[in-house]
Amino acid sequence: MEKLIRIDNLHKSYYDGDSELKVLKGLNLDVHKSEILTIMGASGVGKSTLLHLIGTLDRPTEGSIFYEDQDITALSEIELSRFRNNAIGFVFQFHQLLAEFTALENVAMGGYIKYSKYSGSLNGKTQSLREVYEKAEHLLNSVGLSERLTHFPSQLSGGERQRVAIARALINQPKVILADEPTGNIDDKTSEAVLDVLQDINERLNQTFIIVTHDSRISERAKRTVHMVDGKIEE
Repeated sequence: MEKLIRIDNLHKSYYDGDSELKVLKGLNLDVHKSEILTIMGASGVGKSTLLHLIGTLDRPTEGSIFYEDQDITALSEIELSRFRNNAIGFVFQFHQLLAEFTALENVAMGGYIKYSKYSGSLNGKTQSLREVYEKAEHLLNSVGLSERLTHFPSQLSGGERQRVAIARALINQPKVILADEPTGNIDDKTSEAVLDVLQDINERLNQTFIIVTHDSRISERAKRTVHMVDGKIEE
């Protein structure tokens, strides 16, 4: 399988005065294109820390993260911000939708910010606001929310809000979607519906997912599961 992400000898420590807390201890991991990879492990083992590093929300203490041939740990903060907007989608346990905007506006916002912030173009093509909204509507339709475009988050169920969050993560056609406990805040029936959406997107769009979870149902649907133990990966 073609490799998308390569993580080499990753260390992450947090400091409180002279005290050092080592979370990641020389972690190595490869992620392949178009796979659903789940990362499991006990609470506090560093799963979310790893996801934040892969998502460029934090920097490692030592080691490298390569997206294809690009070492993102060598990028400046401005370069990292641009890379994050272009290449990475996020789905969190709590949907993090903006309450004052509709489902359609929540999804479109990420796309509009990207194109307006970075010269208004992608691959040399100008992206209009209308085109961004059309794409957002298409994504919401694809996750089964065609009847909820103008609804606000407070008018949506937990599963519907999470599906809006998934559509939002897809708006910029990311290389990878990082999901942190995406079913952790919804009931079992709703979780199954969200998992159906994730699996459909993976199969239909060849979208790569890295999912941190305690939910064994996700690992059962994943193409590969790894476990974190003592700051390292065990296959």
